[in-house]
Amino acid sequence: MLKYDPFPLIFQGADTIKLACLEFFDLADSPQAKECLLKLIRQQLADGAFPSHLDPKKWGMDETVRNTLLMLKVGLPPEGVNVHSAVHFILSHQRPDGGWSENRALELPPERTWLSNRQSITWLTADVVVLLSQVGMGEGTECTAAVEWLRTMQSQQGGWPSLARDAGDQQNDAGDPDVTAQITFLMGELFGQDDPAYLKGKKLFEGYLDECARDVARGYRIRWRDGEKEELDVYTLAHLLLSWWLDPLCRLQRGYDVSDARVKRMMEALVDIQRQDGGWRPFFAQESSPVYTFMALKALILSGALARSDLKVDVRAYAV
Repeated sequence: MLKYDPFPLIFQGADTIKLACLEFFDLADSPQAKECLLKLIRQQLADGAFPSHLDPKKWGMDETVRNTLLMLKVGLPPEGVNVHSAVHFILSHQRPDGGWSENRALELPPERTWLSNRQSITWLTADVVVLLSQVGMGEGTECTAAVEWLRTMQSQQGGWPSLARDAGDQQNDAGDPDVTAQITFLMGELFGQDDPAYLKGKKLFEGYLDECARDVARGYRIRWRDGEKEELDVYTLAHLLLSWWLDPLCRLQRGYDVSDARVKRMMEALVDIQRQDGGWRPFFAQESSPVYTFMALKALILSGALARSDLKVDVRAYAV
């Protein structure tokens, strides 16, 4: 059981987080969910894109892809104007290599090394592949080109970076752990668990889980940049199991053995580090985050550490 109620903090978050949370608890038809969806739709621009949170006066590809996946998740039809126009916009911005990047007009903060408006982004392209599959375009030329580009981005060690790299860099790049987990399970979903890209990535994924279990056992993680010790946080404990708060290809729902002892220990540690405000914080923030609190809650439920039914009564209070 959780020590503190996480829902007050979650429902202080953005409408997208509120909507995703209500949908997760089968409350997508509730008055609050409908209000959140209406607010989301009103943000959509005439060309189908959504504003960037970095600069609301400009469109953002990340926001457009993820908001479209959320609209599908809560029941908007692929042929409806909102989803259709967003998909059309996304397709019109596919890069020559088959991937997708951010809006060139955005000024990206240098610390956001996982974003680029000059290079294709692997995790964003993977989300687009899932989106196209969900709207019946998984066999189309655009989706095929995107998948083939993702294959070329896998290193010899089996990992994927966040951004496109040249061939020389790719040979020695072990990859980004959460991006590697995301794309590994995408390849398994598309091509089966005998697919060579899946098998190489899965081997790395298991190694990442081993490392996280070691962090849990010693009670801290070691920062890769400088070897300093850091306390365990929600990102460290959940990012291998959920790529992001919606995560349309959550590996906990795609056949991964949630009874794995490593996962159990990670989830026990996640419960232990819940903060008094009911939330969790990622390592790069000092305050508890509604986004990562929802991610933590979702990981705990999908792994079996918490029962969804036990929490549904609490979340209903926010659905009216």
